[in-house]
Amino acid sequence: MKMKVDFIFDFASPNAYFCHKVIPEIENRTGISFNYVPCLLGGIFKITNNQAPMMAFNGITNKLEYQNIEIQRFIQKHDLKNFTMNSFFPVMTLQLQRGAIAAKSLNVFDDYIEAIFKGMWEMSLNLADQEILIELLATETQIDIPNLIEKMQTQEIKDQLIQNTSSAVERGAFGIPTFFVDDEIFFGKDSLGDLEDFITK
Repeated sequence: MKMKVDFIFDFASPNAYFCHKVIPEIENRTGISFNYVPCLLGGIFKITNNQAPMMAFNGITNKLEYQNIEIQRFIQKHDLKNFTMNSFFPVMTLQLQRGAIAAKSLNVFDDYIEAIFKGMWEMSLNLADQEILIELLATETQIDIPNLIEKMQTQEIKDQLIQNTSSAVERGAFGIPTFFVDDEIFFGKDSLGDLEDFITK
């Protein structure tokens, strides 16, 4: 059976965006495909009693400053010059994550995630506002938006997001981005090198 990498992600995380931009390079080098699993970062934090780095490291001298240095190095290494910190951060992404699951079921997932990551981390849009979300999708995709909006409000989609989130924690996730290769877990954008080594060994 061909190896597959599960990518636990939420559009709320800039590090998920960074990984998303680098994943195609890894897929090209290894021939391995990444399976995107939409989860709710806030839900993962709640279940695991974790906190966002901005809160967890608040008050620790030099810690957040170093984290910003690390981000700039990653951006330069992978030439991610379109990245901009979202001025509405943190953005509530419950509807966006439901939308991702709905987009999968409607076979428009790739277009959807490209548009949302771009809107969130390149255009600095407030995608918690449904009007802005709809305008972005209308501009960037050919998705049947009324169909998508209707689908993402169904109980089936809501339940799937809850299930994805709790299952990720059961497998060992405590934050995003997280990757699973069977039972092996890799956390954070800085683990991508180790992940690729594991895939190719």
